[in-house]
Amino acid sequence: MAEVSAGNPCPFLRALVAHDYLDDGVVPLSTAAGTIVRVAAAGEGESDLPDKAVRLIALLANGISPAQLVRNARQGVQLNALRDGPLDKHGAGSRILDVKAQVNESELDRLDTFASDKQRPDGGTERGLDLAEITRYMEANYERARSHRRRIDRKLMNGEFPQLLRVIGRDGPQGRYLSLDDVRRLCVERKLPQRMLDRLEKR
Repeated sequence: MAEVSAGNPCPFLRALVAHDYLDDGVVPLSTAAGTIVRVAAAGEGESDLPDKAVRLIALLANGISPAQLVRNARQGVQLNALRDGPLDKHGAGSRILDVKAQVNESELDRLDTFASDKQRPDGGTERGLDLAEITRYMEANYERARSHRRRIDRKLMNGEFPQLLRVIGRDGPQGRYLSLDDVRRLCVERKLPQRMLDRLEKR
């Protein structure tokens, strides 16, 4: 798998780089958005992401000064320079990846405390989080960061775990949920769920 810079703090984007779907450096906005949308569409159920919204996020990801926006529009998004950008919450989020992009196992264990047993589509059970549990998790993260958080950080959180639920979530008999095994695989191994990879190979 391809190496991924610590300057890219997003587990989903890190997986796309590791799988060679995206380059670790500068990627044209159309390429970045198109790839993200294509990969998301390989998820279960309603996993599609809106291309225009993804492209706008990519435009803003490296900076929002006029000069930076012009550069981003002309050259693209620099994936290895996302850390410390306007979308970086500086510890107000999950903290599963530290500033060197190393996995904090205690934070994965903490995530499990917000999860519950979910019934898989095949009838088995696994640990996972539905939208209500993800919301409680985000609220707890925001409260934990009260000494240094920004108001926008809580809104930025809505672009992370809820979107992971949308893209790599599973449609179980009791509703859609985010598998903890899939989150671990994404963060630790930088790999998408195998079911998504299988679908992408067929396209």
